[in-house]
Amino acid sequence: MFANDAKKLCADLQLARVNEAHGKADLSNYRAASVEVMEIMSRFAVVERASIDEAYIDLTDAVQKRIQELAGQPIPEGALKSTYVQGYPHPGPTDGQSKTKGEVRLLGLEQWLNSLHAADPQSRELQLTVGAIIVEEMRAAVEEETTFQCSAGISYNKVLAKLACGLNKPNSQTILSQSGVPGLFSQLPIGKIRHLGGKLGDSIKELLGVEYMGQLTQFTESTLQSHFGDKTGSWLYLLCRGIEDEPVKPRQLPKSIGCSKSFPGKTSLCTQDQVQFWLLQLCLELEERLKKDRETNHRVAKQLTIGLHRQGDSSGLSRVCALTRYEAQKISSDAFILLKSFNKAGAHQAAWYVVTGLTTRKCPISTLLMTSRSPP
Repeated sequence: MFANDAKKLCADLQLARVNEAHGKADLSNYRAASVEVMEIMSRFAVVERASIDEAYIDLTDAVQKRIQELAGQPIPEGALKSTYVQGYPHPGPTDGQSKTKGEVRLLGLEQWLNSLHAADPQSRELQLTVGAIIVEEMRAAVEEETTFQCSAGISYNKVLAKLACGLNKPNSQTILSQSGVPGLFSQLPIGKIRHLGGKLGDSIKELLGVEYMGQLTQFTESTLQSHFGDKTGSWLYLLCRGIEDEPVKPRQLPKSIGCSKSFPGKTSLCTQDQVQFWLLQLCLELEERLKKDRETNHRVAKQLTIGLHRQGDSSGLSRVCALTRYEAQKISSDAFILLKSFNKAGAHQAAWYVVTGLTTRKCPISTLLMTSRSPP
């Protein structure tokens, strides 16, 4: 719903406004905040930045070290003050009694902790629990140092951790063990799974006649391979059982820097002048961000990717060229030369085939090595 429409329905509605620059939302403050949070989290474990507000964290080494320090002592509930456990509490004789969400959380956590084998350092459930303690501490550090609150998911892999993160927002965290996967997947739409929100997910639903992730367990690995190829079929066979092994790769910086803007409905671009104007606005923002990145992170971009969406096209179009210097006018000029090949109205026409989205991106970004040489 657009802001103006919301105000018509609720005249007293207070709306937060994002700053604007170059005719679009200015996310500079959000990017700066993201850097702060990533730096704090990196003090606890290996961090892979996934987006401006999302990261994957490999807690393996930190968990093993903490388990050694615990030396078999039981885990206190107080160390997990905002932790939920998916699939807990188990059904019991008190199910008919009315409970608050907080009471249900505590009951589930108590059942989970009572089931742990605290003396077995190889217990996967214990490892998840200790990981949750570390994440509680990490989130507390983020809030104390920045005032920002985070949600988290603790599990065995990226897919499950991302799902768990969204189960009990805001400002909470959820443990998702292997025992909790079947119940969660039984009602989880396939498109909610990481990597399955696009064409692959759609083809799975269409070819197999399924809707939920758990329904894939009825198919053999060979059946899935026959539909989606050996590699993807085997991956799906394991994934629907909660098994996935993509590693967390240490990275706190984005691999590319890009800007984009959508032009829906009446705002769509229909002339060459409009396309050139907005292309320059995107490139002005890119110039600023690239220069700041070069100064802060000592990296340079070598490649320019320009893309657009045209009205009626199901997918976007893109072209790539070398990036020669950080100058908006030059970048914009090079980008427009690439874009002209997409104009069905004709390269020399003032009219333009309707554009509904523009994207500029500089990638890959390579490290700029700073060296010095001693005088002879």
